[in-house]
Amino acid sequence: MTAARIRRDRRGGFLMVEALAVLAISAAILLALGSLTRLMLHQADAVAERTTRLERAEQGLSALSRDIGRMARARWDGPERERFVFAGEPWRMLFALDRPAADGSALGETVAVLLRSDRNGAGGRLIRAEAPLVPGLTGADALAFGPERVLYEGPARIRFAYVAPRTDTTPELIVDAWPPVGPPPVAVRVGLADPAGGDVASALRVPVRAEGEPGCVRARTHYCSRTEEGGADDDAALGAILNAVTQDRAASQRRNGP
Repeated sequence: MTAARIRRDRRGGFLMVEALAVLAISAAILLALGSLTRLMLHQADAVAERTTRLERAEQGLSALSRDIGRMARARWDGPERERFVFAGEPWRMLFALDRPAADGSALGETVAVLLRSDRNGAGGRLIRAEAPLVPGLTGADALAFGPERVLYEGPARIRFAYVAPRTDTTPELIVDAWPPVGPPPVAVRVGLADPAGGDVASALRVPVRAEGEPGCVRARTHYCSRTEEGGADDDAALGAILNAVTQDRAASQRRNGP
């Protein structure tokens, strides 16, 4: 065998090894590109799903803010006619809402709206339900709520707080629970809270722009068509609210320390 033929055989062997190496590298690159493509598609789907959840949450919270801002100053009938249709707690709120009638008639309708904030795994969920607020209802136990609807579902839990009006002698106060006397608060704070500890990370203040007949807004001064007669003196009730709010604030400070 000549030296030239030996060199040609060695060169051919080297070419075969190089070709196999190129094929192996190409296969690895193709596999990596496939994995990268799947990862990018998965991330795109996750971003789209997260965006959809955020849009739904924003729409739900926007609808919630509109309802709270337009709550009506309705009163219970019967023995409870001196009390407004309102109950406020950290994870639950009940209020009245005036809106156009479902059948499209010129006369509007008044409904009771119940908002309930629940824990949902590691996150939270806000449930909304309605009940007709017809004459003759004497309290919340008489309400017949319809199907529940999810307004919000996400990593935070909705927490409510209530704003008492400023007076000449007291500043504006925010409390977790609203005393069951007197008119509703002047604003509601809607907070995004940690589902485990309940600490509020961010909050939105929603002013209550309640409209109503003079006798329904300020009792014993004018006629109120929602009740048989005027309710209690709301000035005295406001004083009771501020007193209850102050006591609640002082109790909270004693529990939590300075």
